[in-house]
Amino acid sequence: MSQRAGITGVAALLLSLMTGLADGGQAQPPAAPVLLFNMTLQNQTRQALSQSSVTTPNVDLQLYGDGGNIIVATGAGPNLPRTFFGLCKGPCGFTLRDRNTAFDLRGRAHITFTTIVSGFHRVRPLIKQADGTLLICDQAEGSVADYHQYTISFSECRWLRLDPVRGVTLGNWVENPDLSRVDEVGYFDVIPGSGPHTEGLPIEKQPPPPVGGWIAVTAFELWGAPANRTTAGR
Repeated sequence: MSQRAGITGVAALLLSLMTGLADGGQAQPPAAPVLLFNMTLQNQTRQALSQSSVTTPNVDLQLYGDGGNIIVATGAGPNLPRTFFGLCKGPCGFTLRDRNTAFDLRGRAHITFTTIVSGFHRVRPLIKQADGTLLICDQAEGSVADYHQYTISFSECRWLRLDPVRGVTLGNWVENPDLSRVDEVGYFDVIPGSGPHTEGLPIEKQPPPPVGGWIAVTAFELWGAPANRTTAGR
């Protein structure tokens, strides 16, 4: 009888502990992300993407791969201004860096962008970690039919290192990268553009390339949480 009572008491204790964990020990859902930046561009002159092209306050532009051949297309249309990658001679992309804060891209953090693409080209997230490592996400989006808005969550990305000059991926998958203090965020196209360059013309005067090889992005936002910049380096 005493043995049965002891077993009953242990069972009751375990049930009480489990109930307590169920009531108060459940992991809380990640906090809702906040808007960290919304990329805006000048809309006066067709030009190569540069720091002077970016009108978002308090950010620095970094170009990667053949990013010097990315164009800011301007005009009065509904999807202008926009970045245009069709004149890149190699893989190309860029990032933005906040001058005061790093980015915490854990939990529900994501990028939102509006794009149209041609051929097999797609928009991929690109980040630079606090230790200087450049990583590109396996997730990619884009429609050849029309401009559409997309969201890519960083928690769903698998990452490869990216050579900042050649724009090619390096090595194996990077397991569990530290997303708590990311220094830069942008996007990248791993395929060269289809546009032939007319010899002697500056990049801003090159004619648009034929259909088959480009991305065009009209809106780009980063959502996440601010992080301490002191431990995030260039």
